[in-house]
Amino acid sequence: MVTALVLASESTGNIISPDGSLVVIFFLFLIFVFLLNRILFKPVGRILDQREKLTHGAKAEAREAADELRRKLGEFEERIRLARAESYRYLEQQRAAAVARRNQDIEEARHQAASTIEDGKREIARQAEQARSALESEAASIAGSIAQTILGRAVGGGGD
Repeated sequence: MVTALVLASESTGNIISPDGSLVVIFFLFLIFVFLLNRILFKPVGRILDQREKLTHGAKAEAREAADELRRKLGEFEERIRLARAESYRYLEQQRAAAVARRNQDIEEARHQAASTIEDGKREIARQAEQARSALESEAASIAGSIAQTILGRAVGGGGD
């Protein structure tokens, strides 16, 4: 083939000679450009554009998702903080109510104990008075019996 070119150049003297084949080659070139553009370059360009859009879209979507996640995380943390505060408030109310119930129970127990002690004192005083009365009558009876035994006669009650 190289030899054919060399022989052709020797005979004409010029490698590029504008003749009718140049027009045919030019039209073939335009047809190939049109076909390649239609079949290869435009679809590849569309795919690259779509890929670029998807890439930028995915990045933007990822940024939006990250922003949304941060916002939701902030809301979640705020709700947790409010729930903790509410639970602490509830626990404090329950503790205060328990302390109040305990104090009330203690006060009731004190009143009941004081009442029981007072009833016990009255009962002891009553029993002591009964015992005193019984001892006095017994003492008088024993004293009379002793006096009768010692004196040998019945002794009359003195003027107490």
